[in-house]
Parts: sequence; structure tokens; C-alpha cells
Amino acid sequence: MVCRRTLIVASLIAAFCFVADGVRAEALKIGYPSAAPVAPIYIAKEKGYYAAQGIDVDLVQFDSAGPISVAVTSGSLDIALAGMTASFYSLAGQGALKIIAGAVHEMPGWHAEAIVASNKGFEAGVKTLKDLGGRTIATTQIGSSFYYALGLVADKYNVDLKSIRIVQTQANANTVSTVAGGSVDAAVGTYTGFTPLLQKDSVKFLGYIGDETPWQIAVIIASTKVVRDKPELVERWLKAFRQATRTYHDAFTNSKEQREDQPTAPEILAIMSKYLGQTTEQIGPSIGYVDPEGRLDVKDIHRQVAWFEAQGLVKGHADADSIIASTYILPWKER
Repeated sequence: MVCRRTLIVASLIAAFCFVADGVRAEALKIGYPSAAPVAPIYIAKEKGYYAAQGIDVDLVQFDSAGPISVAVTSGSLDIALAGMTASFYSLAGQGALKIIAGAVHEMPGWHAEAIVASNKGFEAGVKTLKDLGGRTIATTQIGSSFYYALGLVADKYNVDLKSIRIVQTQANANTVSTVAGGSVDAAVGTYTGFTPLLQKDSVKFLGYIGDETPWQIAVIIASTKVVRDKPELVERWLKAFRQATRTYHDAFTNSKEQREDQPTAPEILAIMSKYLGQTTEQIGPSIGYVDPEGRLDVKDIHRQVAWFEAQGLVKGHADADSIIASTYILPWKER
């Protein structure tokens, strides 16, 4: 009897290793930064979208974008949602990484990244984005997606980026504590990170990046090896991810593609609260735009490559077309 029960249990366990179409569940390690708009990465797990595609995911959270590209290159991660950085373009230019989908876009009315002033900096004259020239500003790294966003804002307001002293904090949490402590005039980072400070009036709001200068802030990346050796698995993962992007998008977007909570928003905010460690009230203001199909703004990728290279931040040359795995890409549609 014991043997028979053991066999039955073993059979049930084996059955769970397969999805309906008979594909054995495969393990993938997925990386993502800590910010509200990356939510489709873990919504897909919580809603069972990965499991439905026969994929067992191990999610790994990072506190800055730079190390994510390195982890994918080394094989520590299989796929990741990553902010656009100089280190990504350097590694991709060497043939190590590929972009397989779009993820987060900076868009007017949506709040992925922001620039805030410390209270000390505000009192010293940093009242608007035009006042950033010659100031001390905290962000994770020179060459990070936040640094690029700062560069876009500086260009818009004719601020000399070279006049700004950058304090590299290496992590979003450090950026938050640095600006809260008043040792810098301002900071650029995730609005998710700044929200608790703003609610306590510990910093002063200067602007949302999406309102100032829209761009493709984050994408889905994979190692060239994974793209080459496991195309069918990549396709299945992208199906689950795109199902999650639709779930996220439909929870926070009205029929005019504007930010507005929909009936499913409370459920999705609860999932986000679990992963971000903030209340739903804190997360609500920091929702960034995610295209429902995970489309990629290819033109903007070309612009980013040119900018990072002009700044001398990319090792070698990154050909924008060669780092995009076009087989998987859905093109961006202008809003």
C-alpha cells in the first residue's frame, strides 16, 4: 500500500511538471529593478501566466540597473527587465546581449522617473529644472538610465550637463537617503523611491521625466546565448510577459491611453505592494507607462546609442540594429 501511494504521489508530481500541451516546465531566472512600472514581471508569476507557458521562474530584484546587464551577460540571469544604460550598450555592442521587447516608456501623465530637490537645495535656489546648472545631483551612476534622463532634461532647458556635479550612489535606496539627508541639491531616480519622501515633505518635487522628455526607459533583455539556443523558450516567456503587460496596462489606463485607475487596479496594486514593500496608497502615484504589447521604440534606441557614445560612455561601438533581436520585436506606435 505504501509503495502504491508513493507511486501515485510521484505520478502527480510528474504531472505538474508538464503543461497542457505536454511541454516540460523549464526554469528561468529573471532579473528586475525595484520600481512600480516593472510590475508585469511579477504579475505574470502571481497570475499564473508563466506557469501556463510551462515556465518556472526565479525572480531576482536589483536596486539599480547597471548590475542587471552584467548578470545577464555572465549567465546569472536568463532574461531581465533593465533600464537603458551605458554598460548595457557596451556589453550589447560586444555581442553579449540582445533586446527582445520593450518594457517601460516615459510618457506625459505617467510617473516612472522624477527629479526632486533636497529641502536644503530648494532653499538655496533649486526651485525648478532650469536651476540645475552648477548644482550637486545624486543618482545611481554616470551612464545610468537616470543620468541619461538628466541629460535629456539638461538639453531641454539649456543646462550644461558638464557643470553638474554627479554624486554616484550606486543604488536607488542610496539616492533616496542622500537627497533626504540634504547632502546634495537634488536627485534623479524612480518616483517609487521618492514618493514616501514627498508625502512627508522631506524633499521638494521638481518634475516628472515623462512630462518633460518622453523616451524608452526600460526594455527586456536576454543573453545572445539564450536567444540563439532557446528561441522557443524565449517565445513562451514573452507570451506570458505580454499577457502581464496587458493586465498592468488595462488596470491603470483609460480608453484614451491616459493614466486612470480601472476596476482591476486594486488587485494589481495589491500585487505590487507585496513586491515593492510600499502601501498601495504610496504606489498609486508612481505608475509608469507600459505598452500592452511590449512594443519597442526602435528609433529611440538609435538616439540613445548616439547620445551615450557622444558622451564617451560606451566602450567600442554599439550598432543599434544588431543589438535588437528583431524576430521578437513589435514596433512602437506613436501616441
